[in-house]
Amino acid sequence: MTLLAEIAVVVLAGIGMATCFVLLPDGPPAGGRRRKPVPERPTPLVELERLVVTAGTSAVQAHAYLRPRLIKVASYRLAARGQTLEQMSDATGRELLGDRLWDLVRPERPFPEDRRGPGVAPQELDAMLEMLERL
Repeated sequence: MTLLAEIAVVVLAGIGMATCFVLLPDGPPAGGRRRKPVPERPTPLVELERLVVTAGTSAVQAHAYLRPRLIKVASYRLAARGQTLEQMSDATGRELLGDRLWDLVRPERPFPEDRRGPGVAPQELDAMLEMLERL
């Protein structure tokens, strides 16, 4: 091949490539090889997950942060039965809610003496929530 023919091939190849770039769409391919963006997690869900983790770290965390939420849920579930936590006897509370949950939500519960005492483990919380669902 002569030099002039080689130059012509290079020029034609360049024109062909330029034409391909012009004809290509601007975005990603329609088939979508790009990964879909991960949706942002709802803030309340993140807060509840954090609450479950921190409530397991100490009795203070469970008392200060988990207890108020459990009181709301227990009050709501008991209201459907025509009962309230405030009017409930200790024996009835233990019977309906179980010992551990009743101890956490009972109205006269004092602040934990042992601030570094155990909190509520996720498995324990799961059992408490199951108890509330059965009401």
